[in-house]
Amino acid sequence: MIKKLLIWIATSQILIVLLCFLIYRNIHLLSYINVSFVAGAALILYAMAGYVVKGRFFDIVFYSFQYFFSRMSNRDRRPLSELAPQQYRIPFITGCTAIVFMLGSLCIYYLSS
Repeated sequence: MIKKLLIWIATSQILIVLLCFLIYRNIHLLSYINVSFVAGAALILYAMAGYVVKGRFFDIVFYSFQYFFSRMSNRDRRPLSELAPQQYRIPFITGCTAIVFMLGSLCIYYLSS
Protein backbone atom coordinates (compact mmCIF):
# COMPACT_ATOMS: atom_id res chain seq x y z
CA MET A 1 0.00 0.00 0.00
CA ILE A 2 2.86 2.42 0.80
CA LYS A 3 4.44 1.83 -2.61
CA LYS A 4 1.13 2.44 -4.39
CA LEU A 5 0.57 5.59 -2.34
CA LEU A 6 4.02 6.95 -3.18
CA ILE A 7 3.40 6.25 -6.87
CA TRP A 8 0.09 8.16 -6.67
CA ILE A 9 1.74 11.11 -4.91
CA ALA A 10 4.66 11.26 -7.35
CA THR A 11 2.34 10.98 -10.35
CA SER A 12 0.05 13.71 -9.03
CA GLN A 13 2.98 16.06 -8.43
CA ILE A 14 4.34 15.43 -11.94
CA LEU A 15 0.89 16.09 -13.41
CA ILE A 16 0.59 19.29 -11.36
CA VAL A 17 3.90 20.58 -12.70
CA LEU A 18 2.91 19.62 -16.27
CA LEU A 19 -0.43 21.37 -15.90
CA CYS A 20 1.35 24.46 -14.56
CA PHE A 21 3.46 24.53 -17.69
CA LEU A 22 0.50 23.86 -20.02
CA ILE A 23 -1.86 26.40 -18.47
CA TYR A 24 0.52 29.22 -17.51
CA ARG A 25 3.24 28.59 -20.16
CA ASN A 26 5.91 28.78 -17.43
CA ILE A 27 6.38 27.43 -13.95
CA HIS A 28 6.14 29.91 -11.08
CA LEU A 29 5.43 29.31 -7.45
CA LEU A 30 2.04 30.99 -7.71
CA SER A 31 1.00 28.82 -10.67
CA TYR A 32 2.04 25.71 -8.73
CA ILE A 33 -0.07 26.89 -5.78
CA ASN A 34 -3.11 27.45 -7.98
CA VAL A 35 -2.92 24.14 -9.83
CA SER A 36 -2.08 22.07 -6.77
CA PHE A 37 -5.07 23.53 -4.91
CA VAL A 38 -7.45 22.56 -7.70
CA ALA A 39 -5.91 19.09 -8.12
CA GLY A 40 -5.87 18.41 -4.38
CA ALA A 41 -9.44 19.59 -3.93
CA ALA A 42 -10.61 17.46 -6.87
CA LEU A 43 -8.96 14.35 -5.41
CA ILE A 44 -10.42 15.00 -1.97
CA LEU A 45 -13.91 15.56 -3.41
CA TYR A 46 -13.63 12.36 -5.46
CA ALA A 47 -12.62 10.40 -2.35
CA MET A 48 -15.40 11.90 -0.23
CA ALA A 49 -18.00 11.13 -2.91
CA GLY A 50 -16.77 7.53 -2.98
CA TYR A 51 -16.96 7.37 0.80
CA VAL A 52 -20.56 8.63 0.82
CA VAL A 53 -21.63 6.21 -1.92
CA LYS A 54 -19.83 3.33 -0.21
CA GLY A 55 -21.60 4.18 3.03
CA ARG A 56 -24.91 2.96 1.56
CA PHE A 57 -26.44 6.44 1.60
CA PHE A 58 -27.91 6.25 -1.92
CA ASP A 59 -28.77 2.54 -2.04
CA ILE A 60 -32.53 2.94 -1.56
CA VAL A 61 -32.82 5.67 -4.21
CA PHE A 62 -30.72 3.64 -6.65
CA TYR A 63 -32.78 0.51 -5.96
CA SER A 64 -36.04 2.39 -6.57
CA PHE A 65 -34.72 3.77 -9.88
CA GLN A 66 -33.72 0.27 -10.92
CA TYR A 67 -37.17 -1.01 -9.97
CA PHE A 68 -39.05 1.76 -11.75
CA PHE A 69 -37.04 2.13 -14.97
CA SER A 70 -35.92 -1.41 -15.73
CA ARG A 71 -37.41 -4.82 -15.92
CA MET A 72 -34.77 -6.62 -13.87
CA SER A 73 -35.58 -9.45 -11.58
CA ASN A 74 -35.03 -8.87 -7.87
CA ARG A 75 -32.08 -11.25 -7.96
CA ASP A 76 -30.24 -9.13 -10.58
CA ARG A 77 -30.57 -5.84 -8.70
CA ARG A 78 -27.50 -4.76 -6.79
CA PRO A 79 -27.13 -1.76 -4.48
CA LEU A 80 -25.02 1.18 -5.56
CA SER A 81 -22.54 0.62 -2.74
CA GLU A 82 -21.57 -2.72 -4.33
CA LEU A 83 -21.08 -1.12 -7.76
CA ALA A 84 -18.89 1.75 -6.51
CA PRO A 85 -15.10 1.39 -6.46
CA GLN A 86 -13.65 0.19 -3.19
CA GLN A 87 -10.55 2.41 -2.99
CA TYR A 88 -11.11 5.89 -1.66
CA ARG A 89 -8.28 6.12 0.87
CA ILE A 90 -5.39 6.55 -1.60
CA PRO A 91 -6.96 9.46 -3.56
CA PHE A 92 -7.85 11.12 -0.25
CA ILE A 93 -4.30 10.88 1.10
CA THR A 94 -2.90 12.03 -2.26
CA GLY A 95 -5.24 15.03 -2.28
CA CYS A 96 -4.34 15.91 1.30
CA THR A 97 -0.65 15.66 0.41
CA ALA A 98 -1.15 18.00 -2.55
CA ILE A 99 -2.95 20.48 -0.27
CA VAL A 100 -0.12 20.27 2.30
CA PHE A 101 2.46 20.92 -0.44
CA MET A 102 0.31 23.81 -1.63
CA LEU A 103 0.16 25.29 1.88
CA GLY A 104 3.94 24.95 2.24
CA SER A 105 4.43 26.66 -1.11
CA LEU A 106 2.00 29.38 -0.07
CA CYS A 107 4.02 30.04 3.10
CA ILE A 108 7.22 30.25 1.04
CA TYR A 109 5.48 32.59 -1.41
CA TYR A 110 4.31 34.95 1.33
CA LEU A 111 7.64 34.92 3.12
CA SER A 112 9.54 35.72 -0.08
CA SER A 113 7.36 38.65 -1.13
